[in-house]
Amino acid sequence: MDRSDVPFVKLPIPIDIIKHESELDGKTTALHARVIADQDVSVYNWKEMPQYEQPERILMLFPGPDAKKLSEIPRDSFDKFIVIDGTWKQAKTIVRETPLLQKVQKVTIEPRQTFFWRYQDISVNYLSTIEAIYYLYVEYAQQFELNGTYDGRYDNLLFYYKHLYDLIQYSYLKGEHKDRKFCWRHKENYIKKSSQ
Repeated sequence: MDRSDVPFVKLPIPIDIIKHESELDGKTTALHARVIADQDVSVYNWKEMPQYEQPERILMLFPGPDAKKLSEIPRDSFDKFIVIDGTWKQAKTIVRETPLLQKVQKVTIEPRQTFFWRYQDISVNYLSTIEAIYYLYVEYAQQFELNGTYDGRYDNLLFYYKHLYDLIQYSYLKGEHKDRKFCWRHKENYIKKSSQ
């Protein structure tokens, strides 16, 4: 695909992706955001993350009892988002073992069902990283830009995600995987075929 075919998204708040070193670049969806919104997205390996001067002005997307919704956080209290990229176990380790991240504010998003094609048996509400980033900006737009509505302005964050989803759906609808052997992490029909 030519770079000119890839959309560009300008984000209202910069975001840093803190990536666990074991999270493979070829598997992570977080890097989609770096390509689509290159002026506003930075990616750091966990052990090389910045030492933020004002961590209290950062919102980290991470669920938990101390996480708030954007509607509960004054807009003038933050300048940056952080998202952790890795498995849930890796993400919890990063947050627990990084003293600096204990000083940031935690933010959460509304539960949504994932469209991620890689099987996991935790919950249908465990989003891929790019889905979580996308919904964070959707909720930001609803809360701080569009008075409760949403006009699609950040939809292109999912450009590569949708492209890959469509490729996988197409291959399954053509029956290319009917004789596939599944490993212990998968189960038969773990990719739910779209009717589109």
